[in-house]
Amino acid sequence: MKKMMKLLLTAAVCAVGVSELTYKTKAENGPVRILFTHDLRDHAEPFRSLGEENAVISFGGYAYLASAINEYKTSNTIVLDAGNFSTGTMYGSLNTSSAPDLAMMYNMGYDAVTPGIKDFAYGTDRFAQMLTVEGFFPAITAANLEFASGSAGSTLKDAWQAAGAESCTVIQTEEYKIGVFGLLGMDDAYGEESALIITDPAEAAANAVSTLKREGADLIVCLYSTDEEITEEFTAESGIDVIIAGGSHKPEENYTVSADTVIVSSEALGKTLGVLEYDPSGKKVVSYENVTVSDSGFPADEAISGMINSYKNSVQNNVMARYGLDVSRPAFRTTYSLTTTDRLATDRKFAESADLVTDAMTEAYRPAETDEAKPVAIIRENMVTGTLFEGTVSANDIFSLASDGIGSDGVPGYNLVHVYMQGSDLIALCEMDLMLNIDNTDEQFHFGRMYYEYSMNRPETNRVIDVYTEEADGYYIAVTADRYYPVVTTAEILQAIPEMIARTGGELKCNIYDESGAPVTDFEIMTMRTGDGVPVKTWSAMASYMEHFDRGSDGIDLLPNTYKKARKQRAKTSSLNVIKLFKHASRATLEYWLRLIVIPVAVLIGLNILVWLLNFKKRK
Repeated sequence: MKKMMKLLLTAAVCAVGVSELTYKTKAENGPVRILFTHDLRDHAEPFRSLGEENAVISFGGYAYLASAINEYKTSNTIVLDAGNFSTGTMYGSLNTSSAPDLAMMYNMGYDAVTPGIKDFAYGTDRFAQMLTVEGFFPAITAANLEFASGSAGSTLKDAWQAAGAESCTVIQTEEYKIGVFGLLGMDDAYGEESALIITDPAEAAANAVSTLKREGADLIVCLYSTDEEITEEFTAESGIDVIIAGGSHKPEENYTVSADTVIVSSEALGKTLGVLEYDPSGKKVVSYENVTVSDSGFPADEAISGMINSYKNSVQNNVMARYGLDVSRPAFRTTYSLTTTDRLATDRKFAESADLVTDAMTEAYRPAETDEAKPVAIIRENMVTGTLFEGTVSANDIFSLASDGIGSDGVPGYNLVHVYMQGSDLIALCEMDLMLNIDNTDEQFHFGRMYYEYSMNRPETNRVIDVYTEEADGYYIAVTADRYYPVVTTAEILQAIPEMIARTGGELKCNIYDESGAPVTDFEIMTMRTGDGVPVKTWSAMASYMEHFDRGSDGIDLLPNTYKKARKQRAKTSSLNVIKLFKHASRATLEYWLRLIVIPVAVLIGLNILVWLLNFKKRK
């Protein structure tokens, strides 16, 4: 018996010894490594950007991003994305059939993602369809997303639940439970009639943190897709350990600590992979860096490359072939870079690339025999979202440049429509642009073959002196009030005009006509189509426009030098020239100058008469 007790005691001691050697407390575990991205914008292929001294450099691409993720993974790693991943290039046209971004993100090892506003750019119905595509996806989370009543809200809710999406989720690594939840910024771009409702982020965050703590999360990470600043007030006592800030946030040299919360971000479009090492037990950052992703830094992952090629073939067969485009060959070549969106935002200048788009739009128009003038084009600055760099330009580059919105045919990119406006309508449209958008570059109109002159010495709603349209190459003349001008634009722009009129006080009038001069209210019937009946898009018009240019020695169409300098869009004059002050003057302008000049002159004359009368009495 004693012998047995001795053996048991020895075994117990050994067991304790082994336990002491192998068991690790939470405090002794290694740090969590969080790999993260945001605003990938569907850039499955590498994209070009300007590096030092304006050198064109290739960045990103999912095949290289996958290799970077694999290189930086540890046993305590999670991979996350903070939204805006599924629209921006031609691969987004497959969202309803293949959900290429979600599928490739799953194969790259992403654990969880949150949607951003750009993921709803083609409508909530298409987002819902993307969620119901068969396949494996990362966990999808958004704590402040709810669903509106009605069929659209119900469809989105059903798809959300079918994809297993939740307000928050717990990811188990080798040593930790990591709680993750997403938040969307309260952006009015979703629209009042949207199928989704964005609730208060702070309240939703508090509920998500409470839930994750009950589930035993050792670390809580928030994926916050917003363009707004993340304030100290939001993070104070929030219980969030790490916020990955998506949207327009720029990565800092060091992370930001707000209250007890660490805020980090990476370069958009997959240019960098964020690598954050965080110690949950000590609630502190161990290290943080943004690793540049490029074909020179990482090899292409073969599995992801194979998926990209498969999706590229689908895009070619289902979309590009309809417009005579070939994704395997360059669309054209340029010997210079056109203004980038970054330069546009910084310098508040108009993009040369927008001139290229509007020229393509007017060229796509087939004039009617009764046309009295050459066509003009109207888009908004924010409809040109891509960048064209020196070198060859692919079909994907063209698509990315002008693929915002979605047509009635379900293909990304607004359908072009052709209508007519009288000169007086064009003047009114420019008045609205001046009143509503002069301080908002993104919302400003960009005109093709048209510009306007204005003076701030005239009253509001009548500051436009003249609108000029091109009659011959480079030769512009002022519009005639009752003359009809062909206009190429989008139905979305035309549909917004009544709301613009209301915002300017309702005094301005802007009428839309068809070829016969009859008013038009259903703009879809004015859709421009190819000979095969396919709706013309802004990006497809560009592809056709390139065929008009001379070909280089390599057989590729060459962009001429005419787009090196952006064209004039609006010209401000400070002149007190009487003709300019009163040209196309409204009653308001006449009353304005009556108050400004005639009344003071009358008062002055009256005072002089009064003085004369007083002096006359004195002499008597």
